[in-house]
This record gives sequence, structure tokens and C-alpha cells, in this order.
Amino acid sequence: MAGSVLMSAFASRTATSLWVIIAMLFAAPGADAGPAPGQFAGRWVIQSGGTDGCTLELQSERSGGRLVARSKGCKGTLASVRAWKPVPRGLSLLDKDGTAIVTFEPVRGILFGRLVDGTLVAMRRIHD
Repeated sequence: MAGSVLMSAFASRTATSLWVIIAMLFAAPGADAGPAPGQFAGRWVIQSGGTDGCTLELQSERSGGRLVARSKGCKGTLASVRAWKPVPRGLSLLDKDGTAIVTFEPVRGILFGRLVDGTLVAMRRIHD
């Protein structure tokens, strides 16, 4: 009798655990898509490889389903930035095809990432 009560309690806990896992798997899309766009929207200065830097405006408006990004004075790969998206640990800058150029993670108020060629890139918010 005690064995069947113990098995019943175990089965109940197992079923509850399975329901929690299923609920997490089928949570609303984008539930862990990262920070809200408003957290990163605004003007930023980007520096890479010892260059003087360039400016980037991350907009909270969408065009073609993507958040708009506009670069000014950027060279190389960073000149091709057209969009951006929040990701679980920061944000990614995208080219016109939606391919991630660089993904940044925040460290003490500065966003750091690496370009495909390995160049370290840092972004700092411009406070107007």
C-alpha cells in the first residue's frame, strides 16, 4: 500500500514537471528574444581596430519587419549596417540581407563584439 502511494506521488510530480517543461517550450514567441528594442534605440558611436569611429542610429521603428539602423561615417563591414535586432544577451547589427555582421554584449555600459575578421568593436551611447 505504501509503495503505491509513493509511486502515485512520484507520478504526480513527474507529470507536473513535464507540464512545466512543455509550457516553457511553447511560450509566446520572442519571450526570450532579448531586451526590449527601446533599451538600445538611440545614437551610438562605434570604434573598431583603433579607428576614430563612426556613428550609428538604432531606431525603434521597423521597415520590412526589421528594426532600422543608420550608419554615418562607418567604413568596411560596418558601412553595410541596415538593421538591428535584440538578442538574449545584447544586440546584433544586420546587413541588407538580414545577416548578422556583429553581435554585441554589454559590459559595464559599453557594448562589445567582434566582426567576422576578428576585429574587436565597441559601442558607446551618445548622450545628447
